[in-house]
Amino acid sequence: MKRNDTLLRHWHMLHQLPRFPRRISTAEILTRLEAAGFEATVRTIQRDLVKLSASLPLVADSSKPQGWSWAADAPQLDLPMLEPQAALVLHLAERYLGDLLPKSTLDYLAPWFRTAAGVLDNHSNGLSAWRRKVRVLATGLPQLPPAIDPEVQSVVTQALLTHRRLEVVYCARDATELRQYQVNPLGLVVRDQVIYLVCTLREYDDIKQLVLGRIRTADLTDLPVKEINGFDLDEYIAQGNFGFLVQGEQKVNLILHVEKAYATTLIERPLDPNQQVISSGDDHVQLIAQVHNTQELRRWIMGFGVHAQVLGPTSLREEMRLLANKLHETYAN
Repeated sequence: MKRNDTLLRHWHMLHQLPRFPRRISTAEILTRLEAAGFEATVRTIQRDLVKLSASLPLVADSSKPQGWSWAADAPQLDLPMLEPQAALVLHLAERYLGDLLPKSTLDYLAPWFRTAAGVLDNHSNGLSAWRRKVRVLATGLPQLPPAIDPEVQSVVTQALLTHRRLEVVYCARDATELRQYQVNPLGLVVRDQVIYLVCTLREYDDIKQLVLGRIRTADLTDLPVKEINGFDLDEYIAQGNFGFLVQGEQKVNLILHVEKAYATTLIERPLDPNQQVISSGDDHVQLIAQVHNTQELRRWIMGFGVHAQVLGPTSLREEMRLLANKLHETYAN
């Protein structure tokens, strides 16, 4: 059954138009309209588009056959209108996930981001002010994130999306010269504002971490990524690899004597599901937890200063004692 409702035809036709620089010909639009049951001709579609472009941001090229698109900066046309709650989620995604999303995805979402900002700016309920009243802060002293070449980030994310290898020029920490590597990207991890590329190099299987800000150039190759059997990014992180594992046992049974005033966060945010906190009766508590044996653990303990004391394991207690002696010597001079 053919449909000839002009408004519905126009609406369906507008939905077929991609955003510039992509394009669609009037012949392809006709094919899609006929598949949806609409009655039209190429001439009718051409006339409709010219008429609609007088009030909508539509653009046509000079190709043969002619192609039509929404303008690159056209607002997103959605029915029903974007709800304020959805607009807020899109705004927060743009604000806090911008460094994680591939550039191609950010560019594609830009019209929705602009629409979301407009909805929030023009809405009268509390959500319009929410974005000015909520912030996400990292722990510790605030630091600026390392600079990342936008082109490098774009190429790296494209490699992850298309499962292809990279050729990168990398400046390792304290290196005196740049090195070139063929990289098999496995994933991205953001830690303390630093973005790490989890990968393997060349044909090796051992997993490396490259700091994205230290990649000077990155080129996409046509070679597929060399898969690592059984690799799982979540499992890799859970094994403590981003805490810089110390040689020896992967996990240790930490016993910490902590002043009660400093133990609140440990109670609210346990180190391990089976953590125990036992009152010592002298304004201290004893914390017992299974933790990864990492350099991060040592830095975390040092953050307590004189307000916490390692009771076990013995090897870790001895490390902290030697460190305390070195600190004493440093400040005694």
